[in-house]
Amino acid sequence: MKTSLLVRALAFAVASSLFAACGGGGGGSTTSALPQTPAGGGQNTVPGSLQDFSWGAPLLQNAHQIGPAQFNQMSVDVMVNPQNAQGLLQYAQEVADPGSGVYRHFLTPEQIGQQFGASQNDVTAAEAYFQKYNLGVGTWPQHLLMVVTGKQADLEAAFGTKFGVFQGQGGNQFIAPESAPHFTQVVPIAAVVGLVNEHLNLTFFLRPGNGSYFGEHPAQIARAFDYSGAYSKSFTGAGINIGIIGTGGISPADYPAFAAATGAKMAPITLVPAVAQTPSAQNNNTGTGAFDDPTGLSTPPAVTAPCSGGSATFPTASCNPEDGEAQLDTEQAASLAPGANVLFYLAFNHNDCLGGGCPPGAIGLQGLYLTDDEIQQAIADNTADVITMSYGLGDPEALGYYFNTSGVGVGPLEFAALAAEGIAAFASSGDNGAYNCSTLNAQNQAVPTAQTCANYPATDPSVVAIGGVNYPMDNAGNLVAGQQITAWASNTTASGDGFFDNSAGSGGGPSGTFAAPPWQAAIPAITAMTGGLRGTPDISMLADPNTGPFLLMNGGFAGFEAQGASGGTSAASPEFAAAWALVLQACKQNAACAAGGTGPHPYRLGNPAGLLYKIYAANSSYAAPSAFYDITAGSNSVNNQGTIQPGFNAGPGYDEVTGVGVPFVGYLINQALTTAGGTSPSVP
Repeated sequence: MKTSLLVRALAFAVASSLFAACGGGGGGSTTSALPQTPAGGGQNTVPGSLQDFSWGAPLLQNAHQIGPAQFNQMSVDVMVNPQNAQGLLQYAQEVADPGSGVYRHFLTPEQIGQQFGASQNDVTAAEAYFQKYNLGVGTWPQHLLMVVTGKQADLEAAFGTKFGVFQGQGGNQFIAPESAPHFTQVVPIAAVVGLVNEHLNLTFFLRPGNGSYFGEHPAQIARAFDYSGAYSKSFTGAGINIGIIGTGGISPADYPAFAAATGAKMAPITLVPAVAQTPSAQNNNTGTGAFDDPTGLSTPPAVTAPCSGGSATFPTASCNPEDGEAQLDTEQAASLAPGANVLFYLAFNHNDCLGGGCPPGAIGLQGLYLTDDEIQQAIADNTADVITMSYGLGDPEALGYYFNTSGVGVGPLEFAALAAEGIAAFASSGDNGAYNCSTLNAQNQAVPTAQTCANYPATDPSVVAIGGVNYPMDNAGNLVAGQQITAWASNTTASGDGFFDNSAGSGGGPSGTFAAPPWQAAIPAITAMTGGLRGTPDISMLADPNTGPFLLMNGGFAGFEAQGASGGTSAASPEFAAAWALVLQACKQNAACAAGGTGPHPYRLGNPAGLLYKIYAANSSYAAPSAFYDITAGSNSVNNQGTIQPGFNAGPGYDEVTGVGVPFVGYLINQALTTAGGTSPSVP
């Protein structure tokens, strides 16, 4: 399934097709799309760590305005000046470092808000400013973001700009400000994301079976990566919550249909809506609860029917997109950690249709476009022990939108907050090899750029990047005799017409902004490879559709049910999230390990990267028994319409195709617990 990515209101969004913004037309101006700051007018003040008012201007560099925009309502996410942005980023690294004095000293969302997020006075001031323009405002207790929603005229008055319809070089249309946003008074605002509704194309695809291959059974995957060894000790994820940042609606029928087709035991799933609230006496000024609906964020409608023609862009009264990505995430996590609880975070905004450009019958935005609202809800709940994310965009494309050249901004702060709470965050490293940035050609097809490009949020220092491998296995889950596990690449998938719907490979490479975090910086061979930058991926799992997991979609809808093989690092991320749930159960049940943390969830191990690299450094020779299997064959080069663009090569030890390798979950449990200060449960 071909998908594309839209940056929308602090959300990385996977959509099934390019969206042309509806609304006002107008004549075809060919002036530069990069708005200039208007003369005069009050400017915002920002802390020293955020010198620029970030709103997405770099996304307009290769576009031109074609007319004014006309829409009803739109939502944006606003970051009020954080009290100590650098402090939160630093704490996120130290709390995950086994050698740090604050290792596993986890915080609550309220503590994050009090120590690092925006002050209550600044939140109140920003709220009052927007409410003066009749805009709805909602927030969360960590005080990192607020949701602002309103009509076009009110948004234009508040941000001191008009909205236009812009056209990219490939013909894609989107809504953006005609001039640089500014305020009519001094307001403590650091960044706004969602003012530019521009597509950034990526693929996290699912591929049907070839007639004789319908994907690997959960039991085969469990045997191949030694989940089975953990199961033998009753480690199934019991008592652990796996959070999935949702990209589309899920049907309750898919779970029993998948279980019936595979015979697999499945973890229960709970839908968790993302709902920001206005701080008030009713909710103890926390901004959480169900007392009002100022922003349009509310409980998503139920899936009542499959959307014909694949995943739809918008939910309608009769079609709530049951996105294949959502099924892949939930089925992999639930079948490989059958004792865990799966929390599916799904945001729905009934007031917003990408600036009001709603097709007939559409009832708002959900999931794909609102993932950062889901992340904020996960931070506020502090219930998920593990988070998995199957989406992203090119690291250079996020610069100036999610973070500045110092690596500070909306994205890094929200992922640092997860780490500060001890929540393990995993993200797909990308499905386009070393080239996860793209451009659009005249036919609106996404083609790789000429420069290597890693994937964000996988490059974020507070996130573990999950790459992909080709794993030829027999019916029992054993490696086929005479075969080897290799990097997932276009040659192993037999794909590669040069477009991103058919170029494939494990995303990887160095970030262009983030320095190597302490766990990579401590290993000279890695920093020499990455030039001192944050390298991706960190670890790899099954991703190649030619050896990929079984997927079932549209269960219970006669005539629409689909079964087949799937693939992409979208499969790999929930696979490892399930593995880490088993690790956390083992820690929770191990007195020495569980006592090592503080806060409401002391059994958590925080960002796993600190442990993974310490385990790797102690056994980089991969001598048995090892937690990792070294992948030494393959690369992540890309076939660009018949021309091979070279990527990075897999090789002995860490590499920018498969990271430290693939895990043996049983041995990983043993070594993770002892490294974290516990005792080995002797698995397998």
